[in-house]
Amino acid sequence: MSDFPSEYGQNASGSVGLSFIRVYNLWHKQVKDALKGIGLTHPQYVVLASLGYLAQQGNEINQVDIARNSDIDVMTVSTILRNLERGGLVTRRTAPDDQRAKTVTMTHAGRSILKRALPLVEGIDADFFGALGRDEAAFNTMLLKLTVDR
Repeated sequence: MSDFPSEYGQNASGSVGLSFIRVYNLWHKQVKDALKGIGLTHPQYVVLASLGYLAQQGNEINQVDIARNSDIDVMTVSTILRNLERGGLVTRRTAPDDQRAKTVTMTHAGRSILKRALPLVEGIDADFFGALGRDEAAFNTMLLKLTVDR
């Protein structure tokens, strides 16, 4: 009799959650190591990439927009942006239509580092998930399905 009350006690590989976290940790370590080489943390990259993505539309972007796009809570985005601002990668200004909101823009230095970071991360993604072969698109679709209505 075991004191380990898991249905996967005899076969941990049957646990989707454990498999997911193991794969995530392997991928995340590669991403963190690559970004560290250019002076970014992974959360900083996610916020910069979200800002860059949103900026393509030409609209003013605020912290809430970045939080929604990145699925990071607003307070954490605010902290990350404060650090990016200190590093000269973004600027934040009070929104003209809402004194409580901050609009965010990427500086030239921010665009420059994002241009270096995107190929690094996308290259890691291609190598790492490329092992899935033709199943990569189906895998991505299944992952996105999990985000609906959560």
